[in-house]
Amino acid sequence: MIVDDSRVSLRLYKGILATSAIFEIVATANNGHEAIEYTKRYQPDVISMDINMPLMDGVEATKRIMDENPVPILIVSSLYENSNVELAMEVLEAGAIAIIPKPNGPGHARFTADSARYIRNLKRMSEVKVTRKKIKPSNQKNAQEASKTEPKIHDGLAHSNYEILVIGASAGGPEAVKAIVNKFEADFPLPIVLVQHIDPDFTVGYKNWLQTWTKLELQIIEDQTVLMPGHVYLSPGNKHIVLTKKGRVGLSDDLPFKGHRPSVAQLFESAAKVYGKNAIAVLLSGMGTDGAAALKTLKDLGALTLVQDEESCLVFGMPGTAVQLGAACSIAPPDEIVKIIMKCTNHK
Repeated sequence: MIVDDSRVSLRLYKGILATSAIFEIVATANNGHEAIEYTKRYQPDVISMDINMPLMDGVEATKRIMDENPVPILIVSSLYENSNVELAMEVLEAGAIAIIPKPNGPGHARFTADSARYIRNLKRMSEVKVTRKKIKPSNQKNAQEASKTEPKIHDGLAHSNYEILVIGASAGGPEAVKAIVNKFEADFPLPIVLVQHIDPDFTVGYKNWLQTWTKLELQIIEDQTVLMPGHVYLSPGNKHIVLTKKGRVGLSDDLPFKGHRPSVAQLFESAAKVYGKNAIAVLLSGMGTDGAAALKTLKDLGALTLVQDEESCLVFGMPGTAVQLGAACSIAPPDEIVKIIMKCTNHK
């Protein structure tokens, strides 16, 4: 199903999908109200969703669909200014799986590449099983109350000599990442290096959106960036993150790993080589298997490996694979993951 109030955009999307034999357009909707109604009526495998629409926008429509009748939703948006990108990030938080820029039309130099990206993303989304589970609202009071209960580490032995926290996330990840970093104070004792699968055009918007939810300092990595405690480091987009030595992080133009650049696997593998058992690694909601095998490598070295549980995940692909491989010291929702990290880093 295509949801967009622009006739020009609808015509563009129909034209692009007509070039692929794998899709059938079961309905088109002009606003969020129609999107909710048509989702129930036609039960599409995947939804292409605009954000700015009359009567009900894509944010509210996504929330309602994911609460009432979960379907994989791909946000297709032309929002690039920072304030508008933050609106786009709200849709990911609401339960959309991914976001891409609107394709350029015929005659544009990027039309062929944009069309291929649109089809590729819709195909990937259509194969995903989504289950909308709400993550508890993040606030400091909740964090203080949570710290009173004893966290459980189901396998592996935690110690207190950790030097870095690495996090990998994909579809459904923004909400989980927010829930974790929101509860850390500015004096968090470790640097945090994060790989979030997101379209490169929205990297800065993601960073700015996440910054509004945490006291930690977010920073886009430049080559050979010095790592500082209480900072969160992200890829500038379309570059792998590689820990080169203790206290240093760099970027790599190596080929995408399983379709991703940056990839969680590249980050986790470098953490295994540089930090070994002194790393804490967290794998959150996401499609596919990126990072699962590398997480097992970290666990075998004695690192503390934490995996988001199925109940709180939007997509249990990456975490589920890690669980199957026996890569998790603990399987928990984001609030429990926070408690474990706080305990093991003596962070209050």
